[in-house]
Amino acid sequence: MAYTFQSVQDTEKLTGTSNICNIINDFVDYEKKFPIAYGKIKARFGQPIYETENLENLFSYCVLATSEDGEEVYLDIYCAGSGLAIGGHQNEAAKKAANALLDYILQAEPVDYAHKAYYMDGPTVLEFGITDGVPYYHEAELELSEKEFRDLYAKLYGV
Repeated sequence: MAYTFQSVQDTEKLTGTSNICNIINDFVDYEKKFPIAYGKIKARFGQPIYETENLENLFSYCVLATSEDGEEVYLDIYCAGSGLAIGGHQNEAAKKAANALLDYILQAEPVDYAHKAYYMDGPTVLEFGITDGVPYYHEAELELSEKEFRDLYAKLYGV
């Protein structure tokens, strides 16, 4: 079934949703796959509803998928602790739409971008993106004092 996709700001439609499928299914060449996948998402949908420096809550897009017979399904493209994923309600219509959305994303040409994010379990800092069509992904361990760690944690998690 064919779908059209449109980025919308109506996050209330995502209440009660959860992971349907991952955008990257393995860790082989992850340092290349991750920035390319996010560049493809940005190419298709522009700026997300939000984007942070917290790798476990990096961004979210609300996408309205409309099937050729007019059925509407709201999906969430996001990056959380589980990585890049598509979420939605756990029903057959959402699963079909999510698979079509995944195909739509993967067919895109990625755009150039740059982003910096933190993963506090390391703690590490990641700089990733695409420059002139070439993906990059650099991860470095952070050496922080206890106060610096608390301050960064508070900034990322809003506590």
